[in-house]
Amino acid sequence: MPDNIDVAVEISDLHLERSIRAARQPVPVGVAGECETCFEDSKRLIGGRCAPCRDRAQKRRR
Repeated sequence: MPDNIDVAVEISDLHLERSIRAARQPVPVGVAGECETCFEDSKRLIGGRCAPCRDRAQKRRR
């Protein structure tokens, strides 16, 4: 019969596993080209925008 510590460790392990699974996000594929927002060349555009422009847009949404 498991004692309280065994149960607590099992709950903690399950919580950690679920948290890690929930935090995983696929990394979108980027393409080289010109940013649609700032018109600078970038080696990796996501949705037509470079990283600084995506970061600025994300900060405005908060």
